[in-house]
Amino acid sequence: MTIEEFKSYPNCENYTDEQASNIIQTLEKLAVILFDFTCQQNGMIIDNQVVIKEKEENNLKLAA
Repeated sequence: MTIEEFKSYPNCENYTDEQASNIIQTLEKLAVILFDFTCQQNGMIIDNQVVIKEKEENNLKLAA
């Protein structure tokens, strides 16, 4: 979600860009926690996708 998308929601247009960014980051972290919890409760754990993504991001940083 972008800052502009976030600010398009009712009562969110008055947040500063920094506040909106912090809220978005917090919501993303909460989504990961809820996803992990739900997967554990239902016996579906798919954590290797995160590791692969992190490796790809690290490779891109090294190349730059």
